[in-house]
Amino acid sequence: MKTIFRHLNIALLLAAVVSLGAVGGFAQDDPCGDAEGQLALGDKFRAEFPKKDVAGRKAAIATGKQFLEKYGSCESAADMATYLKTNLPTMEKNYSAMVEAEAKQALYNRFDAAVKSKNWDDVYASGREILAKEPDQLDLMITLGSIGYDELFAGRTNFKYNDETIRYAKQAIAAIEAGKTSKTFGLFDWSFKDKQTALAELNLTIGYLTQVAVKNKKEALPYLYKVTQSTTPAAKNPVPYELVGKFYFDELNLLVEKIKAAEATQNPNDTVEVAQKKVDDIKALVAMANGTAERAMDAFSRAFTNADPKALEYKKLMKTNVEAAYRLRFGKVDGVDSWIASVVNKPFPNPTSPITPVSDPEPVNTATTSSVATVAPVVPVATVSKPVTTTAKPVSTKTVAKKKTR
Repeated sequence: MKTIFRHLNIALLLAAVVSLGAVGGFAQDDPCGDAEGQLALGDKFRAEFPKKDVAGRKAAIATGKQFLEKYGSCESAADMATYLKTNLPTMEKNYSAMVEAEAKQALYNRFDAAVKSKNWDDVYASGREILAKEPDQLDLMITLGSIGYDELFAGRTNFKYNDETIRYAKQAIAAIEAGKTSKTFGLFDWSFKDKQTALAELNLTIGYLTQVAVKNKKEALPYLYKVTQSTTPAAKNPVPYELVGKFYFDELNLLVEKIKAAEATQNPNDTVEVAQKKVDDIKALVAMANGTAERAMDAFSRAFTNADPKALEYKKLMKTNVEAAYRLRFGKVDGVDSWIASVVNKPFPNPTSPITPVSDPEPVNTATTSSVATVAPVVPVATVSKPVTTTAKPVSTKTVAKKKTR
């Protein structure tokens, strides 16, 4: 009997031990009873909260979320949980803004470093990323819309950035004309003092690259004309006038070829009516050639007049161009200087407007012959596409401004 009771007591003792263990395990699984865990996690959040950098904000938010997940429904943690539920959304929003700002600053730093090292590939790559995030960044557009001009005009003959320069220059012009403004109108060396200067220089960039790099003289005309009509120093730059003059020379040479071809069709055996029709057609071509020659004379005269007085070789070349057009127009060069001097008192003709034919008084006995002598093509002796061919280059009016900081 004693043995039986002894075993019974042992069984009861084991049951009590098992029961106590179960109670202890239940207490550990209940987070609301984990006072030490609540205190430790709360202290960790309070230690991380004052750290205002990105890493500190991230850690504090993670700890706060962990606290809410474990103890958010506990009455014993109600004060801390309420604080976190109220403030964590704002902390997350601010954290996202900090991450975005940090990434943006890194991108700006990359752009600035690329400009300083003249790594134009990375300038355009980082610039594109910035504009994708900030499409209204006018100063950046102006900068990206200027690089190709300098790379080509300054004698480096680097055609690589023509297309992107033209594209961003057009974007910048559109933004300015839509009312977008800036304190600096550009960044670093591509900064202009005001809206008018920026527009004139951007139009010069597009016109220059379109003619010299893209080889489309006609498409360049409206941009070049806008430069000449500005009230900025760019209007006194000889380059846009020279480029317009080259366009007229191309047109003039086409007309000369047409005149030659028309003269070649004349035949002594033609009937009076046929002969007269051919003469009339030739005279119409000559009148158009006269008008075109005068336009060319006007453009090259302005290039000559606006050139730096020290650029003697360039001025000589521009005057030679005027003389070539003058000789085709009048058959002589006497009077060229007076004609050049008179140009400044006239408005510059819009090169996109139709050319007015100019007919001279009828010569005697033109019934069966042309009213013009055989003429040779005129070729501009200076070419801005290859500045190294002239010892004195026209100077760009681009402003080399003090480097700007954002």
